[in-house]
Amino acid sequence: MKQLLKMAFALVLMISVFGVSLKADAATTPGNTVPVEKKPYEYEFVVDPAKEYNGFSGAKDLVVTFDKNINSITRNDVYVEQLVTDQIEKLPIIDEVIASGNTLRVSFKNLEFINYSKEENFRLVIKEGSLYFDHLTDYDLPFKIYDLLPGFESTFVTNGNAELINNNIFKHNEPRQVLIQIPPVYMTKIETIHRYKGVTDPTKNAPNLSNIDVEADAVATRLKVRLGNNSQYERDLDRSISGVNGFSMGQAGIEELTCKDEDKENGVPAQCEASDDFQLTAYSKDGRKLATKNFKMRVNDREKDYKINDYVKVNAKLFGKSVSLYELMSSPVLLDQIMQGTEVSALDNLGVTYSVGNTIKVENLEQLQLALANEQFKIIELSNDINVNSLPNDTLVIDRNVTLKGGTITGNLKLGEGTANRTIRLDGTTINGDLTIDVGAEGTAIVSTSTVTGTTNVVSGDVKSIHLHDFSSANGINMENTTPVRIVMSYSDNSINKNFGLTMASSQKVTLEGLSGEATVSVKEGIPANLEVKNGASGAKIIEGTTGSGASMNLSHSDEVDVTAITSPEWTVKKLETVYEEGKEVILKNYNGELSDTSQKWASQGRVLNDLTNLQLPDTLNLDVEDATIFGSESIVSFESQTRLLKITGASENQSATVILKGEANGKVYKVAVLVTISND
Repeated sequence: MKQLLKMAFALVLMISVFGVSLKADAATTPGNTVPVEKKPYEYEFVVDPAKEYNGFSGAKDLVVTFDKNINSITRNDVYVEQLVTDQIEKLPIIDEVIASGNTLRVSFKNLEFINYSKEENFRLVIKEGSLYFDHLTDYDLPFKIYDLLPGFESTFVTNGNAELINNNIFKHNEPRQVLIQIPPVYMTKIETIHRYKGVTDPTKNAPNLSNIDVEADAVATRLKVRLGNNSQYERDLDRSISGVNGFSMGQAGIEELTCKDEDKENGVPAQCEASDDFQLTAYSKDGRKLATKNFKMRVNDREKDYKINDYVKVNAKLFGKSVSLYELMSSPVLLDQIMQGTEVSALDNLGVTYSVGNTIKVENLEQLQLALANEQFKIIELSNDINVNSLPNDTLVIDRNVTLKGGTITGNLKLGEGTANRTIRLDGTTINGDLTIDVGAEGTAIVSTSTVTGTTNVVSGDVKSIHLHDFSSANGINMENTTPVRIVMSYSDNSINKNFGLTMASSQKVTLEGLSGEATVSVKEGIPANLEVKNGASGAKIIEGTTGSGASMNLSHSDEVDVTAITSPEWTVKKLETVYEEGKEVILKNYNGELSDTSQKWASQGRVLNDLTNLQLPDTLNLDVEDATIFGSESIVSFESQTRLLKITGASENQSATVILKGEANGKVYKVAVLVTISND
């Protein structure tokens, strides 16, 4: 009996000593003393080889595993929010939702269109009551956008990706702009103590006793433990409340360790290790699976050297941050350390983010709305007929600086809201409905090679900044402008019907330049209209339409505009006064269309103005640039009159201006207005 008491006392004493020792060795800061509520689910991000992002396969699905079977649910039961400062925005990026047993798999779409530069925090919300009868609250599953994108392996390691990398990444990004998101080392230290046949006399054949401490990042609030397939070794742990900065557990009866002799040639000491791996899986408070670590518990000497703490051999300071691709390329040491600290199977856990460029193609209204909300896209190309009749007033509103190219809009389109000055372009787009231009009193609208099957309404625009090139509007143009506007029309396609109707529904002045056909002008009831028509082409003619009760028209025109058909007494018609500069008559011409290119191409190649021939300028005329710094004090606009080459250097991108070329011949001053854009792409 006394011997038994001595053994018990020795056991208590030994355990006390172990406790003090481990607090000193394995824990420097106490963990969270309040257990975090365990979620009835866990979630992770799994590579889906069939899903692509920016041409790269390997985008990820979100997979949720619940503690019990769930109902069959649909996309209407889940949604994604972007947590932007001071607001939450829902995003239409969920593709499929598949429920099976206790598992929910969510796949995603439209990821290329998201502007995550403003906020990379997102969450998936599963609506309450959709999963099972006691699903009483919404389930929120936070994530970063790069959790859904192809990771490092799928992007930069997969064989055959060189062309994709060149065309889809490096054409738009320097290696310094490509960011690699390195996850933290969530389990920073593992220490094991394995006492062979207990802590007393080994001849007694007492159970093996083990203690395992896992130091962990504060984000990890839950740890699940497995050893082989034996359930007695399974644990579901909260953070330690006994001083370990992470998790702690005891195990008893772990089978005999397999021992190996010292390998002096390779510098490996004698050691014994378990046959099965311990599997440690760490989770966040939200139920996200953070990391899994496998290791075999070992000892160097079963009776003396039984404490081991070198299972984790990475420099945790290199993890938990973003580094550029350039940094990884330029530092083999950094790359090697990160690769050594990352399981081969987890290389896609390294997130990759970069710009997909300034131009994006859209195939449907959902994508178009996402692209318009992302100001990084300067050019949006329409691949299909996009129906906007599901929107309020059957109208799509574009209220930012952007170019819309190609395709067809079925429904109405509005350029601007009139509350801010915008520069908006339509290029080769058909609108099966009405077009409204409301780009602001100092805004710019450029509509080129586009057709409107309904009416074009002009509400606002600058006095020199509404340009219509090869444009037609079946039901004419309705002027509702709240400030004076100038419309410049030009044509390079002779097949276009240049005749149109113009309705004056505002008393604000309208200046119409470049008229090439017949404009039938009507005036709304009670409107004292004011129209100036000048710089017309051959065949320019104003025809009187309907003049409403109490309405009047004050029409000024240049010599080439035919007004002989006007007879109404409500119309006052007069010729424009000749403009003189330094005693010489000024003749203004408009160059056809818009010249657009990147700043690099404007500087290196420039543009040859071949259409100057169509303006019927004197052969002896030499033109020069009137304002060489129109694009800013650092810019220089130059023109070589003999070769007709226009070049621009030092100009920033995404701006438009009217460049005036000026020269004298035959005692007159000639000015040619050229609409020029410095584009982003």
